[in-house]
Amino acid sequence: MRSASSLVTHEHPQDVLGAALGFAKSGAAVALVIVTATEGGAVRTPGALMAVSEMGEFAGYVSGGCIDADVRLNAVETLTSGQLRKLRYGAGSPFVDIRLPCGGALDVLIVPNVAPQTISRMHDRLEQREAVQFAVLSTGQVELSIAPGEAPLFQTIYKPKLSLRIAGRGADCIALARLASASGFAVHLQLPDEADFEAVQSAGIGPVERLTTPCSLAPVEDDTSTAFVLMFHDAHWEAALLKQALGGPAFFIGAVGSAKTHAKRCESLREAGISGHDIQRVRGPVGLVPSMRDASMLAISTLAEIVAAFHTKETVRV
Repeated sequence: MRSASSLVTHEHPQDVLGAALGFAKSGAAVALVIVTATEGGAVRTPGALMAVSEMGEFAGYVSGGCIDADVRLNAVETLTSGQLRKLRYGAGSPFVDIRLPCGGALDVLIVPNVAPQTISRMHDRLEQREAVQFAVLSTGQVELSIAPGEAPLFQTIYKPKLSLRIAGRGADCIALARLASASGFAVHLQLPDEADFEAVQSAGIGPVERLTTPCSLAPVEDDTSTAFVLMFHDAHWEAALLKQALGGPAFFIGAVGSAKTHAKRCESLREAGISGHDIQRVRGPVGLVPSMRDASMLAISTLAEIVAAFHTKETVRV
């Protein structure tokens, strides 16, 4: 069996579904594997997806590697039988020869022969930053909405992936963009310098927007899964960019710089008429680890703070 890409770890449902769509477009039947329940220290959460083709191609994972190969074999078998298959690993499982090192248990549901049109609709909605309701009926049918009175075997809501809008210049900005992109997150860059613009375009990171003047910022499409980060020190741009972010639904707004720089930034925002409540939404200096001097270390520190805030937001919402 081979994965969709040996260099990509498909984690978010959008990425797994994108790979599944590729399998289907090549003419292969596709099974979706869904984690339906966990007990103890499971690696993934309920709703985690894996896609497996009849040729043995796969994308996504349901464990740290201890059961994925067996799950894939079962998925290929269901594509022949056409029958739903429920599996339990760990405590209470009939597979006594397959153990979960972390303890606990994991339940998965394998749905064979999912219609390519359904996979495409789910993927496209997530790509368009829309939440997707997902349900598996006892018949094996996958539905994106639940009719009154229906009692699905499993249902969940898949939300858009974490997105970073990064405005800045130089090594710090590019390092954060590279790290976020390599981590599978959506990245939108706003850059005033031509050299930076060309560098990220060559690296295939984007979309990227060339900033021209603070008074003519292009409209942005931040949503509640978007983090905005100001990755440069430039009073010429700061107030306009932060005001733009504060006017939208981004869950995280942060800016680099020292504590002294941030205090001056906040004072400038007050002078620009920004309310105290909104100013408090701007995190600075950004980063879990203070006083990072290397671009790569600052990028890791900044992304860690964003991920922590995103995780907290999602946990509270659930």
